[in-house]
Amino acid sequence: MRTESVAAESYQASFHTAFRPDLDRLMSDIPIPSTAAVLDVPCGNGFYTRRLAERLRAGGRLVAVDVSDECLERTRAELAGVDTPVEIIEADAYKLPFPDDTFDVVWSAQSLISLDPVRAAREMYRVVKPAGLVAILEVDEFHHVLLPWPAEVEAELQAAILAASVRKYGDGVKLSPTRRLRRVLRQCGFRSVRRDTYPAERAAPFDPPTTDFLAHHLRYLRSFAYPHLPAAVRPAFDRTTDPDSPDSLFRLPDADVVLINVVYFARGK
Repeated sequence: MRTESVAAESYQASFHTAFRPDLDRLMSDIPIPSTAAVLDVPCGNGFYTRRLAERLRAGGRLVAVDVSDECLERTRAELAGVDTPVEIIEADAYKLPFPDDTFDVVWSAQSLISLDPVRAAREMYRVVKPAGLVAILEVDEFHHVLLPWPAEVEAELQAAILAASVRKYGDGVKLSPTRRLRRVLRQCGFRSVRRDTYPAERAAPFDPPTTDFLAHHLRYLRSFAYPHLPAAVRPAFDRTTDPDSPDSLFRLPDADVVLINVVYFARGK
């Protein structure tokens, strides 16, 4: 499990590095007053915490919470050199240690795969002010990273991801929280729910950060979905993901990598 956790953290870090400009633009769209009280839950490695801190000025308040001591330490390291004071607290996303109606903005990024979306959203609803905003960045694993796969691989790969999700999580929806998030937020009491989609694209020849992200993503697919691919399709997958193959995604002169990120904005108690 520890090896799996390290691989996931490395994958996430490669994503943040390769698509930092796109994620910065996404974060700039979050309507955060410079003196707002903001909660980041859970804060993970602190990548988004830092960007939230950079949005605030004197009079603003930022609180970052996570249940993991390791994540809190990473967040502290990520915030080195940031002038805005940040409260970093160990806390359960289902039992936040704050009174009702505390925060102007509650932010959560790519965490619902490890949380119960309903329980987490209800707690966000409780601690956000009546006129405040909850913003949730999430992905749909079936459509998050779009690559120019051979058609026969792409068709089977989606089925393999579904099979792997059912085996690991017991259902096929854990990897696609965006598909039911609007309904979840409305069930929790929010009156206004809006979804904004943020595409990010990289074209060959890929720069080193994109190449590193692509390598992490393909390793993830090999470990997660590959065992569920039909044997007849595996050779094509191998050729397409082998950096030394002339058919490799790393070497195709007209290859594109497209990422789809989604932010849900919820308001109104």
